[in-house]
Amino acid sequence: MVLSVAVAVTVSGCSAGDGTRKPTGRHASSGAAKARPEPKSASPARAEPTAKPRTAAQFVARARQAMGAEKGWTFALSGSESVVMRGQAPSSATYAATVHRTVSPDALEQNGTITTSKGERKAERVYVVGGTGYVKQGAEAWKKGPLSDPDIADDVEDPMAELAAFAAYTKSAKVSRAGAGGQGVRLRVTASGWQLSAARDRPALKKAVREAEPTLAQLRKAGVSATDGQITLKSFDETWDLDAAHGYRLISHRYAFTFLVPFQGGDITLSQEVRAENRGVFTGSVALPNGVK
Repeated sequence: MVLSVAVAVTVSGCSAGDGTRKPTGRHASSGAAKARPEPKSASPARAEPTAKPRTAAQFVARARQAMGAEKGWTFALSGSESVVMRGQAPSSATYAATVHRTVSPDALEQNGTITTSKGERKAERVYVVGGTGYVKQGAEAWKKGPLSDPDIADDVEDPMAELAAFAAYTKSAKVSRAGAGGQGVRLRVTASGWQLSAARDRPALKKAVREAEPTLAQLRKAGVSATDGQITLKSFDETWDLDAAHGYRLISHRYAFTFLVPFQGGDITLSQEVRAENRGVFTGSVALPNGVK
């Protein structure tokens, strides 16, 4: 979920542009078309017992199966992004949205609001239908494109697609108990110290890199000359909480990261955090608004 906050860094009398986007999520594979549910059992009551999962990969497989067994889900999203430089007021933005995600067919509707640190608010509407993304912010025209286009993918927050993407790097995850009485399961990946240039090739960090890029581009336009080899990942934390009592279906997903960008003897701190909470089964359908093609 890219907010691409307006960067208030002044460099040699030049300041970055004041375009506003939402704090970014998602993952490199964000988009409804990328989350393929496991096949449903024709007769769940007579299905053979399944061995209790133990590894992160096994928990993810069970979670995807549980999520794919329903018509759809509703998620509550919240996010924040900030750029902080010593001696200057922070630039920041927050995002809140509701997502309806159907399973068959794969489709997504995301309605939210971006709020800047200046109190400016902008509505955002996002749809993914037939593998194509549609985005509208405020009074701007709809933009349309494939989910392979970062400009579209950065605006899509699809927890089910992100769960599918997470399967590619579960070996990096630690498994622990969570929730009241330790009845839930938590899968967690953490990282730090990576240079931006190296982080690009790490499956777990690709989303963080992609979502930091729009703000880094603003900083470069403002005159910040730090190279990818000089920009450092201070911290990265991705957490999945699963409900063991209901087939390990998703309870919540959180990811957060901070990059340090060297500048004038100090660091510009770029941070982002996004959280998705499962609000239960969605039995409706998702369709594009009238007039949108």
